[in-house]
Amino acid sequence: MNFNVNNRKIFDAHSHVGKFGPRTMKHNVIDPFKGREINSLEELEAYKKRLGIYFMLITPNYAPEQELAFGYNDLVLEALSLEGIYGALWVSPLPENKEMNDKVLNLLPHDKIVALKISPDSWPKGKYTPRPSTWDALFKENMIKILETAKKYNLVIHMHTGSNNSGIYQYMPFVEEYGRGVKIHFVHMGSSAGGHMMFVPLFIKWLQEGYDFYCDTSMCKGFGPNWLVQELLEHYPSGLDRVLFASDNPWGLFESEFWRIEAMNCTNEIKDKIFYSNALKLYINR
Repeated sequence: MNFNVNNRKIFDAHSHVGKFGPRTMKHNVIDPFKGREINSLEELEAYKKRLGIYFMLITPNYAPEQELAFGYNDLVLEALSLEGIYGALWVSPLPENKEMNDKVLNLLPHDKIVALKISPDSWPKGKYTPRPSTWDALFKENMIKILETAKKYNLVIHMHTGSNNSGIYQYMPFVEEYGRGVKIHFVHMGSSAGGHMMFVPLFIKWLQEGYDFYCDTSMCKGFGPNWLVQELLEHYPSGLDRVLFASDNPWGLFESEFWRIEAMNCTNEIKDKIFYSNALKLYINR
């Protein structure tokens, strides 16, 4: 069945490669992405072809083990040989990751690496957050090195948003102190219903204040992207150039993520921006 009934061009601005695999979580042995993970170039090419995706931005899948995500940077780099594939490398400012983090940053620049991926959800709970007041000296040094590298090579920082360490309220002091002069792509636009309610007005406020920020629609609640678009139309129409489609595969299901945008109450011009041209401008036509 053809889900793409209007033949949209698609740029998936955030998808994962590498195995999460079976593991014990929540007192159960689980393997939630069995049969859906992309762990080779052949699987990535087949996935892209099956769904009719023009371009993809891929980043390592990650789990509680930081070494796993850092290890999948190699798969991202290998996949850049494929047509239409661009990459975001996993980085982390945690003090214990300094050696691995420096090794990643020393790989740059690379013409098809266009972003760096950070997830505060991978940081120890109750210790570090995006709030600079929670950073020790080495964490701060590593974070500044990541941000300065992004600025130097015109890379986008992918920031995971969700709950706990990555709650959008945690980002407010970070943006105030470090948000100028760096492109930030806020993944999931807050993630939860409450997260969207905080993120949408804050995102528009940041854009109005001149920050170079973007967001994607992956893993959102159904109302979130539609509400964001309506608010942008009313309060900051140029911000419609800063909303991106993403699947977050395998955490998200591509067809479901697609229809969350296709079913929105807005013009085809806006949908085409979200599905394709906004990401094309940000990540390729830089």
